[in-house]
Amino acid sequence: MNALTKLHKLLLKAEMLVLTGLLISLILIAVVQVLMRNVLGGGLLWADAYTRISVLWIAMLGAMLASRERNHITIDILIRRMPERWKTTVRRITDGLTGLVCFMAAWFTIAFVEQDYAYGDKAFADIPTWWCEAIIPFAFAIIALRYGVAAFLNENRA
Repeated sequence: MNALTKLHKLLLKAEMLVLTGLLISLILIAVVQVLMRNVLGGGLLWADAYTRISVLWIAMLGAMLASRERNHITIDILIRRMPERWKTTVRRITDGLTGLVCFMAAWFTIAFVEQDYAYGDKAFADIPTWWCEAIIPFAFAIIALRYGVAAFLNENRA
């Protein structure tokens, strides 16, 4: 196994670890917040913001995971009915277009994150808002990379 394959496997494990950790922390913080509000009459000041941001991160990491495993929502009624010899070509085209759209989304969300960086707003607990939003262009870039590579792979995924 070469170094690039090892790095790829390590990154895939890190992706799952971060997603799992965020989900567990989101559940724990939400339960603690509910218990504190009902028992003590108040909760953690930063818990609601953390919950919103965690949902954003889980959604973006989930989209990355779906693109990795090809478990995303697709409209493939036409591709199912076309001749076998065309399916690979059409899938490559749709993968390429999906990669292009995600690349453009990554490009434009970088500007969004840069604006919040310049503004200097804090999300919670003295954490800058742009740190919390940085997952958006990162996830779109990873998804674009995965689809861009899939568009050029020589495999039949009918």
